[in-house]
Order: sequence, then C-alpha cells, then structure tokens
Amino acid sequence: MASGLIALALGIFGLMCLMAVIKPHWALVLILSFFGYEQLLTSFMPIFAQKSWLINVLATGLAGMAVISAMINGRRPFRGTFNANMMLIFALYVFASASVVYSLMPSAGMYFLRTGAPSIFLMCVILPLLVYSEDQIQKMCIPLMLVGSALVLMILVSPRTEIYGTRLFIDMSYTKGADERGNPLAIAEVGGFMMIAAVLMEPKNKNPLISILRVGSILLGLLISFLVGSRGQLLFSVAFAVMFYPLAHEIRNLKQFFTRAVSVGVLGLIIFSAARIVLSSSDASERFSSESLSDGLSSRMYYITTIFDEYASRPTHYLQGLGSGAFNAFVSHKGDGYIYPHNLIIEILTHHGIIGIALLIGIFAFTGKHTLSLIRSGFSGAVDRSSIAIVLALAAYVTMISMKQGSFLLYPLPFYMYLVISKIYTRVSLEGSSSGDLSPDSEYEDYADSDFQGDEY
Repeated sequence: MASGLIALALGIFGLMCLMAVIKPHWALVLILSFFGYEQLLTSFMPIFAQKSWLINVLATGLAGMAVISAMINGRRPFRGTFNANMMLIFALYVFASASVVYSLMPSAGMYFLRTGAPSIFLMCVILPLLVYSEDQIQKMCIPLMLVGSALVLMILVSPRTEIYGTRLFIDMSYTKGADERGNPLAIAEVGGFMMIAAVLMEPKNKNPLISILRVGSILLGLLISFLVGSRGQLLFSVAFAVMFYPLAHEIRNLKQFFTRAVSVGVLGLIIFSAARIVLSSSDASERFSSESLSDGLSSRMYYITTIFDEYASRPTHYLQGLGSGAFNAFVSHKGDGYIYPHNLIIEILTHHGIIGIALLIGIFAFTGKHTLSLIRSGFSGAVDRSSIAIVLALAAYVTMISMKQGSFLLYPLPFYMYLVISKIYTRVSLEGSSSGDLSPDSEYEDYADSDFQGDEY
C-alpha cells in the first residue's frame, strides 16, 4: 500500500508541476497546496527530509517558470504589482530583518529569517505575479479542489498518518527521526482553501461532475479540519464562505433566489451532518470541548500578556520594538525550538514597535480601501464577482488565522493575499482608466497606462 501511495502522491505532484509551467493558474494551485504535499512526500522519501530545500527550490523554480510563460504569452504579470501596499509590506519585512541587529534574542530572529525566506519569496513575490487577472482565480478552483481532495484522501489512508493526543498528524519519524511530526495546521489550511473555492466558485456550466466535486471538497475540507483539531481553520473557512456567498453568486430572479436559498440550506446541512459524524466518532471532539477551548485561549493570552508586559516595561524600545525573535527571551519554549506570540498584531507591535505597527496600520488601511472598491466593482459587474469573492474570502480567512497562529517571518500570513487584492485593484483601476470607465486613485497616478508600455508585461 505504501509504495502505491508514494507513486500516486508523486504522480499528482508531478502533474501539478508539469501543468504549472503550461498553465499559470496551476502554479497557484501548486503554491497553495505545496505545504501539505511537502509533508506527505517527506514522510515517505528520505531525500526530501535530508535535503529539505530540494522541494522548495522545485516549487519556486516551476512557479517562476510559470511567470516567465505568462510574460512570453503577453499576459503582463508585473502590471499592477508595484503599488503602495506592496511598498509598505516590503518596508515591513526590511525593517523586521534589520531589527535582528538589536533584538533581545538575535539567534531566534536569524532562525526565523533564514527559515522563512523561501516561503516569503514564494508567497509574496511569485504568487502575486501569477494573478494577472481575476479570471486566474476562477480557473484555479477546479484544479485546487481536485488536488486538495486527493491530498486529504491520501493523508487519511496513509500509513504515516497517526492520531497523537486528539489531533491527526503526519508522522515524520521514519525519515526525520524520532518524535518528528508534520504541521497539522498547514493541512487544515489547504482544506479551508478548497472549501472556500468550492462554495464561492461560479461554474460556467451545470456539469453534475463539478457539483459532485464541489460537495466532496466541502466535506473533505471540513473533515480534515475536524481531524487535525484546527478550530480556527474550521470556523473561519465556514464563516467567510457563507459571508461572501451573496457577492459570489448574483441573484437575478425569484427562481434563482429559491435555488440559492436551497443551496445555502444544503450547505448548512452538510456542515451540520459532518460535524455530528466526526465529533461523535473521533477523539477530535475533545479539541472542540469547552475545556480545550478554554485552555487554548489561556495559552494564547499568556503569550500575549507576557510579551506585551515586557515591551511596555521598556520605554526605550517603544519606537523600534524588542527585535525579531525577542519573544524567546521571555517565554520558555521547553525544547520545542523557537516560538512566537501566535498573533500578528502583538508580534509586530512588541517586536517592531511604533514603526512596525504604523506600517501594519497602513497595510490594513490600503487593503481595506481596495477591498471595498473591489466589492463595489463586483456588485456592479465591472469584475467577475465570484473571483473577487474568493480572493476576499481567502484574505479574510488567512487574516484571522494569523491572529491565532504562526509568525509572519516564517510564513507570510496574511500579506500574500493582501498583495493579490491590491494588484487586482490596481489593474482594474488602470484598465478602467485606459477605457475611460474608471479613474485610478491619485496614489497610482505615477503608474498610468503609458508607463507600462515597452518592456513591461
């Protein structure tokens, strides 16, 4: 069974890699599902454990080739990339990198920067270039559901999958050493991606196979989130799929209204049924108990209050913060490696001070402004409303995830989706300006359409 599963996983990953070069929207699928496939392949293949950079280089190289392919085909992937939000996000990462110089735990800061650099480059540089129109988002939905569903099914039947405590993990001990396990949250994240895509996509035809795939993707996305015990991914993916449903699907008449209402009802029934089945038949239910929720909240509050108190007690650090990785100077990590506050706002405020939080506020402000503009454009029909709904739902999803897990220096939540929002907004503004339908905001006047002629793609 193991050999067959390895062959299947390699085959699907290889197909993704091949299609990524030919079709740039497949490169988006490769990036969004990459961390899940990386864990599955690494659990079986020692070469990926011994040379962890290999699969990262492969994915980045192929995604880069997809950008080059788009340029050759005249898709102009750089158009709209250079905007105010991109500059603020770039400035935040530059400042965070420089803060290692004065960090109260420079070794931790260097570890984060060194470990996170490949992910930051892949997600914040390559991924936005692949979204050269909102149509790319719609095109990626079916491949994402296919690849994501296959990943979840392979994880569920894999002999390397185990239940440790109350959570499902991929066991890495066969290739990386004793007591090594994969990151379950990365797996649940893929489940959330494909569930949001399944709910919000607008199929071009009524193919029953696509309907089956959508329902299967919703069920499998919910299932894997339950089994890995990822409360945030589960809650936020469902919440934002429902919240952005009216934007994604236009209601043209009374018949369509009732059809959509029934669809939402069926979706709710699916979610409720999946919750009952999984929670009644799995130890994962303990992760959703009031006691477990309370423990999780208590640990997060401990992290937040501890680092904030340390920052507040050092007025000389108010402006520049305590420096990248400083959290480890005050909170014991008990041999688990370097850790972080598990909250984006608190991490940036305490580690990068007033300068960092000012940059973050600017990023939030531009993203919010561009989001509202895209919502209006979606409702007016100026852009594909389903694609915009998917982008905004994914951005909201990863934003909330960043408030309860991870470090932006290890994995750039939620900034890569903010870059996509601002790029689409900028392109819509530029294209509307050239057609006389819209006027670009003054902040983009320096990037008028004439500036993108010649060597710009």
